[in-house]
Amino acid sequence: MFEAFRDYIRENSLCRPKERILVAVSGGVDSVVMLHLLHRAGYPLTVAHCNFQLRGSESDGDENFVRKLTAEYGISIFVKTCDTRSFAEKQKISIEMAARQLRYDWFAGLMEKYDFKKLAIGHNKDDDAETFFIKLLRGSGLNGIKGILPRRENIIRPLLFASRKEILAYAEKHKLSFREDASNASDDYQRNRIRHHLLPFYEKEFPGATNALAGTLDKLKSTESVFRRLLQEKKKQLFKIKGNIFRLEKTALKTLEPKVALLYFLLEDFGFNWRTVEEICQTLETVQSGQLFHSEKFVLLNDRNYLIIKEKELSAEEEFLINNLNISLSEPIELDFKILPNHPGFNFDFDKSIACFDVDKLSLPLKLRRWHQGDRFVPFGMQGSKLLSDFFTDEKINRFDRENCRLLLSGEEIIWVVGHRASNRFRVTGNTKNILQIRVFPDDET
Repeated sequence: MFEAFRDYIRENSLCRPKERILVAVSGGVDSVVMLHLLHRAGYPLTVAHCNFQLRGSESDGDENFVRKLTAEYGISIFVKTCDTRSFAEKQKISIEMAARQLRYDWFAGLMEKYDFKKLAIGHNKDDDAETFFIKLLRGSGLNGIKGILPRRENIIRPLLFASRKEILAYAEKHKLSFREDASNASDDYQRNRIRHHLLPFYEKEFPGATNALAGTLDKLKSTESVFRRLLQEKKKQLFKIKGNIFRLEKTALKTLEPKVALLYFLLEDFGFNWRTVEEICQTLETVQSGQLFHSEKFVLLNDRNYLIIKEKELSAEEEFLINNLNISLSEPIELDFKILPNHPGFNFDFDKSIACFDVDKLSLPLKLRRWHQGDRFVPFGMQGSKLLSDFFTDEKINRFDRENCRLLLSGEEIIWVVGHRASNRFRVTGNTKNILQIRVFPDDET
């Protein structure tokens, strides 16, 4: 088994020789065997053990056992005691979910603080099969039913090639002591019911089913890996990114088949669920625009020609005061201010990113803020005022760009809808002595 262990690590590029590894050890047979194999292979190891305080004296017994084990190996150990039940009640999640969140958050903190390169978890081939059925019965797609990956970022599972039976045989051969968790014998947990009843049934009815399932899972993992690479190429083709705004051209999306499935995977990084993606797909076939779709952290706008996605903002931005007219700003947006003398040959640039004003008509401090419903200004070239919302509609400025739009004010009057139109009331005339020229720099495009 040791040679198979080393081959599995090498074939799946789990870790390199001499790479520092944090090993999650519960005291059960899987983690004890994994620790023995990693130590035998010569990796620099440190153990992490969570005491979840769920089984009274048994939990404390697990902790004492792991402390003694690491002392025998001469390995350092981190131990964390968690009030798992209280955490689960506070977060309104199951005990299993609470324990998972507590340990992985703690592991992540240890890895960052002490610069561990990998975290080793003792999942085995049987765990992989159980996870497959759990995800299958919950209606998961390919991402779920492919099972457990040998490596995910810096988390490795070097025992995933071995069955529970093989692991027990290795422990017996090498006379390794381990702790039995009494809860593993209970049918109170879904995973245990699959382990005790469903998998044995399949093995009895279809001899060799366990190995066949393992082979199927390997194929699914390979298929998913190929799919991910192709999906990344598709994302590069379809997404147009400007600053923190993501755009998908609707014309290109209409040619996708199967439309819902591909759009779901294109949008998965933004957290939109399948049902929401179905609703988004329906809007692609309509001429109506302006609908908003929400995930937990992002909002998607169905605009005329694009689906536009941006991260939700947590709070409204405060006013920003500008007391100096010869400055450059980098926050909240990048602006460059210059005072220039007016003269008959002054060259006006009609680029929308540049605006010019009569300095003597301005009152300090200037204010920079987002637009509000009811805002009015006098667009350059006009005499009467206009609702800013009407100006946005006439200029075909979408809802996201409206939300990102900044206004520059002198007193309470808008002098510039930044990047779009200056006010006629503050324009440069033949009587202007000095000109305030302001340039806005757009977000970098990627």
